[in-house]
Amino acid sequence: MIKIFGHKPPDTDSVCSPIVYAWYLSKKKNTPAKAYIAAEVNKETAFILKKFGAEKPEMIQKVGPEDQVIILDTNNPEELLEGVNESDIVEIIDHHKLAGGLSTEAPIKITIRPVACAATILWSMMKKEGNTDIPKEMAGLMLASILSDTLKFSSPTTTEEDKNACEELAEKASVKIDKLAEEMFDAKSDLSGMSEKDILLSDSKVFELGGKKVRISVLETTKPENALSMEKELTQGMREIKQEEKLDAALFFAVDILNTASDLLVPGELEEALAKKAFQKEFKDGRMHLEGVVSRKKQMVPNIEKAIK
Repeated sequence: MIKIFGHKPPDTDSVCSPIVYAWYLSKKKNTPAKAYIAAEVNKETAFILKKFGAEKPEMIQKVGPEDQVIILDTNNPEELLEGVNESDIVEIIDHHKLAGGLSTEAPIKITIRPVACAATILWSMMKKEGNTDIPKEMAGLMLASILSDTLKFSSPTTTEEDKNACEELAEKASVKIDKLAEEMFDAKSDLSGMSEKDILLSDSKVFELGGKKVRISVLETTKPENALSMEKELTQGMREIKQEEKLDAALFFAVDILNTASDLLVPGELEEALAKKAFQKEFKDGRMHLEGVVSRKKQMVPNIEKAIK
């Protein structure tokens, strides 16, 4: 049984795409496979799983030499389960830049393409192989993944292929794109029961940039004021996380989905200077407002990396 999983912490694409690919391999390719997660799902993903009647994948902490694995939605070992380099990696499907650090004993199948979402790649593979007769539930999971990663096409990572895939999958899933996106973003914006560290780590990645270890956290929401009202708690949370993880820097972007903008919070003077250099803007009342900045992959990380270098 092949184990399929994505990055941690998991987002909608890294949960739903493994579910779909495990179904596809098992049902269409006669290759037994099962989806897993490395950490708890977020509120948006939980909503999507419930809406389309999909069972939440089992959580596992590590893999080993006895495991055959397929990695989806990342190729960065820092984001993956413990022991991944000791496992038998048979395939990687991703839409991020090549990170390096994974190794295999034999050649494997690798598909990395410049689209906004791993689910877009899966749908393209299915179409190429003539296997587009899929259940509504699987179409819905892929559709939701693309809408999440593209912020309903407002992210600069969005391609025409992502948009076309959404149109095709929405028809197969019998749902309206605008309605589904609204429901998803409402779920994503619900901060009830979440501590400041829950918010900071729910969509967060650590990057090695210019020899510095930097954690970049993002909250995509239709109600950024809910998070920004916790500015004091969030900045203190970043200070604690920096110390606990021995980071060089930490940054938090509250992304306003509806207005295609973000507000940046930082925990100290080092990050403030870095942000000013990266985005050529000043802080006002403890935050930096960035019009048009919504993508960690295409806007936040590249600018910060250039500033560090």
